[in-house]
Amino acid sequence: MSLRLLAFTVIFISLFTYLGFWQIDRAKFKKGLLAQQALVEALPVARLSELTAREIRTGRRVAVEGLIDPEKVFLLDNVVVEGQVGFEVLHPILLDSGESLLINRGFLSAGASRETLPVVPFLNSPMTALGVVYVSDWANSDMPLLYSGWPRIVPTQDPKVLASVLGTPLLPWVLRLDEADPNSLPRYWVTTVMSPEQHTGYAVQWFTMALVLLGLFIMSVYKKRKEGRS
Repeated sequence: MSLRLLAFTVIFISLFTYLGFWQIDRAKFKKGLLAQQALVEALPVARLSELTAREIRTGRRVAVEGLIDPEKVFLLDNVVVEGQVGFEVLHPILLDSGESLLINRGFLSAGASRETLPVVPFLNSPMTALGVVYVSDWANSDMPLLYSGWPRIVPTQDPKVLASVLGTPLLPWVLRLDEADPNSLPRYWVTTVMSPEQHTGYAVQWFTMALVLLGLFIMSVYKKRKEGRS
C-alpha cells in the first residue's frame, strides 16, 4: 500500500468531513437566526423613542415621525436588484426628539447616465415612517465622495460619513422602510444570503465526497492485494 495514497486519503477525508460538519453548524445557526427574526417580527410596532439601544438593534419594527427636507436625497451607488443596476434612496428625517435619522426607502433604477439621475418619488413632510433599524459595518466608508448637488450619489450609507455632508449629527443606524410603508421602494434585503437548507445540501455533498474517496481507497487496496496474490 502506497504511503502517499494513504496520506492523501486521510487528509482529504478529514477535510471533507470537517467541511460537512461546518455546514451543519451553519445550518443550525441560520435556523436559529430565522426563528429569532420570526419572533421579533411578530411583536407589535413600537415607537423608536420607547426602545432601548439594545432593543432597537434586534430588528424590531418601529415607527418614527418627523420632518423631511425633500431636497436632501442620497443615492447609494452600485446597488443591483434582479439584474438591474441602480441606487438605494436615503433621506434624513428630523425626529420629534430633535435627533436626525437616515431612512432607506429601497431601490431605484439608474438613469441613462450619471448626468441623468432617476426621479425620486416625492415624500410628504411631516411624515410617519415604518421600518426596521439596520446596523452594519458600513461598507465603503473610506471611499471618497466624488459627487455634489442633490440628489447626491454616495458610495456608503454610513451615518457618520453622510452626517459630514449634511453638517448635522445622525443617529448611528439606518431605518429601512417596511414593505407596508407607502413610501417604500423595491428592495432586496435578506436576513441571510444562504438558507439552512442550502447549508444542509452542501454538508451532504461534502460527506458524499468523503465516502466516495474512502470507497476508492478501499477498492485500490483490494485491487493491489488481489494482484499481489496472482
